[in-house]
Amino acid sequence: MPGYYILDKVRGLLWNRLKKVSPTKHSDYSTLQNASENTRRLAKNTILLSLRSLFNLFCSLYSSRLFLQALGVEDYGIYNAVAGFVSMFWLVTGSLSSAVGRFITVALGRGDRDRLNKVFSMSLIIMACFGLLVLILTESFGLWFLQNKMTITPGREKAALWVFQISVISIMTSIAIVPFGAEIIAHEKMGLYAYTGIAETLFRLLLAIFLVYGVYSADSLILYAAGLLFATLSIQIYIFSYCCRHFQECRARFFFKWQMFKEMFSYAGWNFVEQISQTFSGQGVNMAINVFLGPVLNSARGLAGTVENVVTVFVRNFTMALSPQITKSYAAGKIEYMKMLAFRGAKFSYFILLFLALPLFLEADFALSFWLAEVPPHTVNFVRISLLLSQLNIIDGIFRMMQDATQNIKCYKIPISIIVFCAFPLSYLCLKLGMAPEWIYINMLILAIPRIFIIQKIVAKTYSYSLREKVWPLYLHLALVTLCAAIIPVAAHFLIPYGWGRTLTVGIISLLSTATAAFFFGCNFSEKQFVIEKIIHFRDMFFKARQ
Repeated sequence: MPGYYILDKVRGLLWNRLKKVSPTKHSDYSTLQNASENTRRLAKNTILLSLRSLFNLFCSLYSSRLFLQALGVEDYGIYNAVAGFVSMFWLVTGSLSSAVGRFITVALGRGDRDRLNKVFSMSLIIMACFGLLVLILTESFGLWFLQNKMTITPGREKAALWVFQISVISIMTSIAIVPFGAEIIAHEKMGLYAYTGIAETLFRLLLAIFLVYGVYSADSLILYAAGLLFATLSIQIYIFSYCCRHFQECRARFFFKWQMFKEMFSYAGWNFVEQISQTFSGQGVNMAINVFLGPVLNSARGLAGTVENVVTVFVRNFTMALSPQITKSYAAGKIEYMKMLAFRGAKFSYFILLFLALPLFLEADFALSFWLAEVPPHTVNFVRISLLLSQLNIIDGIFRMMQDATQNIKCYKIPISIIVFCAFPLSYLCLKLGMAPEWIYINMLILAIPRIFIIQKIVAKTYSYSLREKVWPLYLHLALVTLCAAIIPVAAHFLIPYGWGRTLTVGIISLLSTATAAFFFGCNFSEKQFVIEKIIHFRDMFFKARQ
């Protein structure tokens, strides 16, 4: 059977070619093979998280449609505006979550159990203090802003107030669970997220079905917010109990050391600078939409964000599994291995996202019409531009991990924060001048270019490599893969009439062309050899199982 042996022939050709390449590439392949244990763990964690995400994808899409049907466009927009505004106060402690995660992962990578317990204990104290600060801010300034500045549909003020208070409770519990979540990521127990994520998604689906088909006397918007809070609390309680049972360092004790507090707070402080910029910019845009265009466009942006999150979650699974390995490698002094992880991670995360985003970008109008009973205006364009932005952001995120591992993040947080914040005044000006709402996303797309250049420049300087030799070739390969992958699907999109036939054809062609372009134009010889060997391994397992 010639088809059975074709992979072996390709592998042989690649291996013969590989032996002729430079020693750097050969040693690169050896490094990849020697790190097989880390690779298997990374693959296992990515698969577990991706299976969860695949399940969540179908359930979340259907649930969102039911929620929109149950609440209506205006109530759905009110929830996105109010809950999004309350989430802005997460920035006070959200910056600490990354600091806690980084210090726990470094201590674990160095095998320092005593410091690990000290970091965990101190993080609990810090989170308690900042949780109190968040409560004060939300119940003072936040409540005043809701009642005096936000545009709420007449007659829905009471429901909006309930949503506000329920969202405050949700944020307070999320603050308390931050150190425990950091422990799970540092220990790479991603299976836990798979199981809890599936449970939470099932509850949301049941809630959506109940809101549409059930009989109840309570306000549907209030019931929606309360149901989501119950699901969140249930998951958080389970995470808390799991960490206390399985991780020895999760034994709280009163510990405070000024030097450690200073290190953690300094790291968190620079994260806070960027987070406050992102949050005020993002929620500022939401408020501008609410003021100039009303809750319906808030709904459109919320739906676009939902689609973007559903698509990018598969890539976030990969980067979530990759992040602790990058930090641990730095902590252990394995810098060359860490750089190899980061560059491969950036490339393959881009391919994964392109694999999913390309067909959705082309068929966004049909997909949204099938998903939603009523598609708010501008949602299709919002989705398409946000997918383009996600392709750029995913590469940016991988290289940030490299710099974050060093603890020296001040050098890039300030300029990045300024660039990110500029999205709000630019969008406000565009809406004030009566320009199309799409300019909100176009501004973000334009601002992404200088932001990515700054990140790449700083990371290259930190790790002493040349942008011309390592980074620009990466982007050229990604651009070539994107171009080759898109040619045939774009042609099919314009040549085939609108409908199921076009959507299915474009989807299948997009998947095949992206996989082909990524393999032939995006992978070097060692990576092709590695991929072929893994395919052969799974092929052999399949035929062995059939015998």
